[in-house]
Amino acid sequence: MNSQWADQPYSLISTSPFSKDSSHAAYYVATQMALAHNGILRGLNSIFLQATIISDQDLVTKRDFLTYCQCWCESMHHHHEAEEEIFFPSIEQISGVEGIMERNIDQHRAFAPGFELFQKYSQTCLPEDYDGRKLRTLVEGFAEPLTRHLHDEIETLRALDKFDSQRIRQAYQRFEKSLMNTDNYRIAPLVFGTADRSFEGGMHDFPSVPFFVPYIIHYLFARRYRGAWRFNPCTIWRDRRELAFKGVDTTP
Repeated sequence: MNSQWADQPYSLISTSPFSKDSSHAAYYVATQMALAHNGILRGLNSIFLQATIISDQDLVTKRDFLTYCQCWCESMHHHHEAEEEIFFPSIEQISGVEGIMERNIDQHRAFAPGFELFQKYSQTCLPEDYDGRKLRTLVEGFAEPLTRHLHDEIETLRALDKFDSQRIRQAYQRFEKSLMNTDNYRIAPLVFGTADRSFEGGMHDFPSVPFFVPYIIHYLFARRYRGAWRFNPCTIWRDRRELAFKGVDTTP
């Protein structure tokens, strides 16, 4: 595997300090959320690393890359919307601590302006007008507060170990179920294509699904926007692969 892969320039989250601790559901929830956040980060890194190389490609490639960026934005929005509407209120109710997740919501607001500019560009830019350096600049406009939030939230979840373990797990399960209510043609191939089953020695099964689910995604859902998924850093079966278009400047 080439050293330039989707685990940089924005760093992934290690679960090793807590993932093997089964004494409280908070550690399970923190692990699962960290793995989900790592998928977001791999998608962001894939966009950043390939952005400038796409400028020299044909119009179909540019169109597909813009679609990939759109889908990443939609997945991000869906994830954070479900947190604020379903998961965070449940945690506040379980803990009895008003505003316990407020810091995380504030962090959502901190990266929102830059994220929205990036999303708008991916939605409105014509392939013939695509500018990889501009897209990278837009990423840089929100990546730092986003990545800080993705890392910090895991510590917030670990600290829930002082509350009812079963109720914390149930709240997360409701959150996970809500995430499944999405556009599988635009989100499922991205989620699986940014999940690395070799991460941390292959100790995680994430997303944990029956063996046939990747086949359904690959042969059904991934067909509609097939060109976009070549930018994923992993296959639908969650195996790492070389980035389709590799740049040289990895400094965010």
